[in-house]
Parts: sequence; C-alpha cells; structure tokens
Amino acid sequence: EERARLRVFRDKLKYVLEANLRKASTYKLGLNEFSNWTSEEYQRMVHGVKVSSRFRRSLIDDEPDEDSLERSLARFDQRYYYARRDENNNDTSQQPNTFDWRTKNVVSPIKHQGYCGSCYAFATVAVMESLYAIKTNSQNVTQFSEQQIVDCSSKGNSGCCGGNFEPSVKFLSEKGGKIAIEASYPYAEKLALCQKSGTNEIELGEIKYEKLARGNEKKLAEAVANYGPIFVAVDASSEDFGTYRKGVLQIDRCHKRRVTHAVVVVGYGYDEAIQKPYWIIKNSWGTGWGENGYLRLIKDAGNMCGVATQAYAAKLI
Repeated sequence: EERARLRVFRDKLKYVLEANLRKASTYKLGLNEFSNWTSEEYQRMVHGVKVSSRFRRSLIDDEPDEDSLERSLARFDQRYYYARRDENNNDTSQQPNTFDWRTKNVVSPIKHQGYCGSCYAFATVAVMESLYAIKTNSQNVTQFSEQQIVDCSSKGNSGCCGGNFEPSVKFLSEKGGKIAIEASYPYAEKLALCQKSGTNEIELGEIKYEKLARGNEKKLAEAVANYGPIFVAVDASSEDFGTYRKGVLQIDRCHKRRVTHAVVVVGYGYDEAIQKPYWIIKNSWGTGWGENGYLRLIKDAGNMCGVATQAYAAKLI
C-alpha cells in the first residue's frame, strides 16, 4: 500500500513539474492532499453531481435558450438583492466588470467535504449561508449543516454518492424552509442516520429558485451580481483541476456538458496581466487546494468546464 501510494505521488509530481514548464499556460499546478490518491479515488470524490435523465437527454440539444432566464426570473418576486452593492451603481442594466461577494462579508469560510461525494450539499449550503446573510443584512455569516442534507434529503440525493441542488432545496422547503446550524449537526464525512430532532435550526424563509439559461455566461454573470452566489456544476475530472494551485484555469481537456462536481460562483473579475476575464469559484476541498480553496476559471471562453451548463439562481423571501 505504501509503495503504491509513493508511486502515485511520484507520477503526480512529474505531471505537475512538466505542466508548470508550459510557458503559455495561464495557471500553475501544485501538490496537495490528493496527490497520493489513485485516479479511482479522485474520480469518486469529483462525481458528486447526479443529473436527471431528463437533463442528460436535454444536453443532446446544446443550443442555450437566450430568453429562459428572463422568463424564469420574471416569476420571482420582483424584489432584487442589491444589498451591499455600491451605492453609486444605480444602472442595473450594465453589469460591473468585476464583482465579488466575498468583499460584502456574506461568504462563509472554505470547508472540506473529504472522501465523500457530498459536493452538492456543500454547494447548496454555501448558497443558503450567503443568501441568509444578504437577507438579514448580517455582518456574520451563520454556518449551516451539510450533514443534515447528506443524511436526510433522500429524495433524489444519495448521501456520499452524489446529489444535486433541486432535491436539496426541495428537502429544505418541505421542512418549512428550516436548516440546522453546523454546530448542532456537524459534518461526519459519511452517510449517517438522519437526526430529526435535537438540532438547532434557522428559519430561512421561502426558497425560490430557477435554473439559468444553459451555457449562457452573460446571464450567469447577471445572476451573480443581482441575486448572490450561484450553485453551478463543473467538469472537475481532469488532472489539472485536481492539482490546480493558482492562476486562471483554462483546460483543453474539459467537458462543457459532462459536469461532475458542484461548486459556487461567488463573483467574477479580470486578470490584467494575462488580459483574461475569470469566474471566482468557491470549492469544498479545504484551503490547501487552489488559491486558499478558491478557483479562478476562465470566463467567456465557450462555457469552460461547463460552468454555465447547470446553474441555479435562488433567493430567500
């Protein structure tokens, strides 16, 4: 076992060193806690998104519906979330070139899902934490329980074997919009018996959500700026994604339709050095991965890694 792990680590080190010699690359790779994981172990962790057969069939037609976001968000209550926006930014028809919810103190710390395909729970909870902070105008982000979703949201989710945003939100809605705080229902990195009592819960309110126009990065940027952090699914199966260290990730071998891993878009920016726009993405692999747990993914480059393939805008009423 130890020799096998060492062999995997050496192969990963060789790959990282060779990749970092590429002069044209906009990003750097690095070793992390997953560097001695086998390919099978890594793939298990990054395949935490379960998509419905209906959604899978819909990907045969890869043309994005330009008007679907306007139609779907029109069904929302017309109050928009402009909390913590710059006071002089009154022109909502023009989106800012950069936007970062982390600067508004509404994004919770980076967490770690461990060896459990629970990314869907972490991404859902991260969105709810931010939306609740926006709704309550709080300077402190209340952290909620991923384990409650892993253990209790069985309709459409499968514990450590994957799930998605819709089943998770429907579970919370069926509970009256309530969610346990993390301290009273801590993460266990495994599927456990659902605790139906004895937990301290917060009332989020009514949760409204809609799926955004597939593949449309412009609409995704609008939703991020106007609503809050957005649940998205990306293809995280490549070695470059797993060993990402810093910079703006731009991968040739990244699928835009076969999404595998749930993350949260918390903003977007522009790298002046390489003159490239990027998405700011919150992951759930601890602070030792990427840029202190975050990823900058190339933006407006043909839906890189499927960042806009399956995205959900939500709000709390």
